[in-house]
Amino acid sequence: MTATLTHHELTAEWVDDNKGRAIMLTQPADNYDYPGTVLIHPWQLRAVCEQFEIIASDPQAAKTIATLTRRLHLLHDRIDFLADWLAIHSDSKHADLSYEQTYSRATADIAEEFCADLVDTPDAAPATAEPPQASLI
Repeated sequence: MTATLTHHELTAEWVDDNKGRAIMLTQPADNYDYPGTVLIHPWQLRAVCEQFEIIASDPQAAKTIATLTRRLHLLHDRIDFLADWLAIHSDSKHADLSYEQTYSRATADIAEEFCADLVDTPDAAPATAEPPQASLI
């Protein structure tokens, strides 16, 4: 990744060296012939920003986001399963379920769009919906 940001004469860019990825901050020096450069690990930059309350680190917010992500993925899977079930296994010949089939497929598409921008983390891995068990009554 070669992203570079320049803001108020400070340039920040990703660099890779033999120890891994780092962020290089470069600022022109006022009284020197060379620019001032600092190479830091991303976690160091985050810790400094958190210490000075530039960004907030809230473990509860991260947990809530992970929970909601898991739930949204599960909801999407169940809606998608219902849409497929209605389209494939319903008795459309004897009952007009075209509205229900269209509505459920559109709802599955909306749920898929909501999930598209979610960042998958190990805690937020999508769950798969299980098909309903047939019951003999």
